[in-house]
Amino acid sequence: MHLFVLGNISSGKSFLIEKLKTVLPDYRILKIDDYRVQNCDGSIEKEEHLWETFPQEILKYKNVIVELSGGGKVSENIVNLFAMNSFIVLKLNAPADVCIARSKTKSFSKIPYPYYPGMGDVSDTIKTIDKNMSDGCIEKIWNKALNIISTNSNVDVDTLPLIQYEMIFKLREILSVLKSSVFLYGSAGRNEMTTLSDIDMYILTLEPFEKVFELLNKSFSGVRIMSNTFIIRIKSVLAELKCINDINDSELFYNRSLIKNPEKTLLKDDYSVLQKLEEFSKIKLDYKNEVKYTVERLIYYMESLPRIIAKGDEYKFYFHNNIVIHEYVKLKAFLQNNFDYSYLPLQAKKYLSETEWNDIVFGFHDNLTAHYNTVKNMVLKLIREIEKKYEISFNL
Repeated sequence: MHLFVLGNISSGKSFLIEKLKTVLPDYRILKIDDYRVQNCDGSIEKEEHLWETFPQEILKYKNVIVELSGGGKVSENIVNLFAMNSFIVLKLNAPADVCIARSKTKSFSKIPYPYYPGMGDVSDTIKTIDKNMSDGCIEKIWNKALNIISTNSNVDVDTLPLIQYEMIFKLREILSVLKSSVFLYGSAGRNEMTTLSDIDMYILTLEPFEKVFELLNKSFSGVRIMSNTFIIRIKSVLAELKCINDINDSELFYNRSLIKNPEKTLLKDDYSVLQKLEEFSKIKLDYKNEVKYTVERLIYYMESLPRIIAKGDEYKFYFHNNIVIHEYVKLKAFLQNNFDYSYLPLQAKKYLSETEWNDIVFGFHDNLTAHYNTVKNMVLKLIREIEKKYEISFNL
């Protein structure tokens, strides 16, 4: 993984990198000022030569953390060497006055900076960089980054999803030999990953499923297959890679991921699917139809319970009752206008009161008929609320 730490002079870049080394201990560290000391003499000619050679130095390493301010020609040259969405940026935010105060405690005499007419002192340079960063120069120049994470030097590096990104780029490299379009969805696609996030990825390819498995199995031990999905676990990270041969098979989950910038989900695109992904991301969800479908499922499984009671099949009753619970919880979330992660709402326990949970959960020592009657009353009450809110009716 290529990880760029960008920020103003004395914004804490080196301090942060020391902490990053505890998470990524095998990574090479490249600092542009160290490179200046080794290769420049303070002349403009040598500095402009650095603009060409420093980017090439970065490419020598597969896993590297690079420190520089992030502006200017050297940054443009670096970015030009990379493919879209092939690296990560940590953008350090620090007030200019803090950077100036820190800079006064340091000596820059050993670093051969070139002098340009009207350049000013270090404080002036800090103010200029601060203004450029405020104007969005990092985002403009480093637009090929898969993600630009805004942070500061005091961040707890254990809260950054670096292991997830490392795995994403490893998967990207492995799949580079396969004719395919590879794209992220879920929190990775939204660029909202945390250290607890899974990696959700689609592999669109016409190559045999077995060939994809062989590629993955060479690099990861214990690759599991569930239907058309490859499941990979590394350390605490779970990656689920859905292998498809029709882009339309990704529409539902991609749309439900609420992705704002489809271009930032593409790791490679041999089949030119960006336009399709943009279409998927713009589809407006018909929440009313989803509510109706969920209610119909709830009614179906609730009405299955009396026949199961008659057969005396306690386990089947338990199983169907749990489906009733699931649909009931979803509808309670919908009543609060929460349609995010609608198949399995996050932290869903909060949508039911303690009394509701006690009443709706079935235990094998409970009386089947009494439990059914309790659940039926709960369901009927909920459906009446749904009918009123969404102005729809159900045959009960």
